[in-house]
Amino acid sequence: MRKIMTGILLFLLTLFNGTVDSFFTWFLPRWRRVGNELAAQLSHTLHHFKPEIPLERQQIMQLDIRRLRRALLLWRRSEVQRLTAELRERYLKTSFLRSPGWVESIESIVVVLVVLLGLRAYYVQPFRIPTNSMWPSLNGIVVHAVDEIPSLPRRVWDKVTLGSSYVDVKADRNKSLVRWRDERYALLFTRTILEFDDGSQVEVPASTGTVLQYLRDRGKIAQDPTGSHFTIPFAAGETIMRARIDAGDMVLADRISYQFRLPKRGEAFVFDTRGINTSSSQLRDQAAATHYIKRLCALPGDFVSIRSPQLLVNGRPITESGIARVAAARAPYKSEGYHALSPLRVPGAYLTTGSRVHLARPSQFFLGEYLALGDNTTNSLDSRYWGPVRQFNILGPACFTLWPFTSHWGSID
Repeated sequence: MRKIMTGILLFLLTLFNGTVDSFFTWFLPRWRRVGNELAAQLSHTLHHFKPEIPLERQQIMQLDIRRLRRALLLWRRSEVQRLTAELRERYLKTSFLRSPGWVESIESIVVVLVVLLGLRAYYVQPFRIPTNSMWPSLNGIVVHAVDEIPSLPRRVWDKVTLGSSYVDVKADRNKSLVRWRDERYALLFTRTILEFDDGSQVEVPASTGTVLQYLRDRGKIAQDPTGSHFTIPFAAGETIMRARIDAGDMVLADRISYQFRLPKRGEAFVFDTRGINTSSSQLRDQAAATHYIKRLCALPGDFVSIRSPQLLVNGRPITESGIARVAAARAPYKSEGYHALSPLRVPGAYLTTGSRVHLARPSQFFLGEYLALGDNTTNSLDSRYWGPVRQFNILGPACFTLWPFTSHWGSID
């Protein structure tokens, strides 16, 4: 009976110690943290180098590890300190027991990568917002003209806290802009490549639409009566671009919630664009994205129409907070609120002035359909242009703004 009670007591003590050591590591006294780290290091070394260690030496190491762990289990400070010093002297100076630093670094990096890839695939996935289609709820990449570039400390501070970068480029000779293109880099970022007739290029860390708007505002890109673009040459020494570029919000999409609940009207959500024809839109700067983030404004089975500034579902204005803020048409939201498209200006548009659309319910032959609209409805490529989002496109709700550290940082409403 005594042995049984002792075993139960040791089990409970081990469980308690394990919990404390795991969750309150940095609140423990130094002698205990050092003892735990040494016990773990010796166990790892014994397992990793077992074929190289003589059997007799293995048995001694196992005994020493048990002695140290027993002292830790019973919280015997002086004994732990003595054993720590003794075992450090005995083992950690032995060459074949020391793992090269670069090996441990690679192991750590691999473990971190595996964890991050697992989280991305099954739980949360980061997305960068390239355009201002969800402004002011979420920020896209914005280009601001500036009179001068600030000092280096200020630029570093803006980069770390706000994600802002600066571009200051002058023409080294007479040249003309001949083409531009979007380019993805580092998986999450977008930049625009401006190409000139002398073969030179300028890289701008912003989406093409925002860069072209900057050049239009400066009078360097214009349209002729037929709607075609033409460019105005730059003279030698003329500023091509001097601007501060604010990074778009980096948001986390929750990939698991919709496995346990249905999407809710009014929440921001992320979806891919498979099967969605975004190429026919007038908003060319938003046409190339593989993922969008919008406001989920209507659910399968809803009848939807727009009577500006209100969005009507089944004939009634929607009251969910995210949608109601846009419909209220008060600053900082646009004064137009929700507005439908003109069928004359946008041929083939899905949601036009006076139209009423019906979103299909899930059935044997159809997937459920959802209406996705941007909060910045005057500049948002959304369901009004290309129709509903289907269930297989949806990744999950946008749950958290990870960076930069602006007023948007934190949970997403």
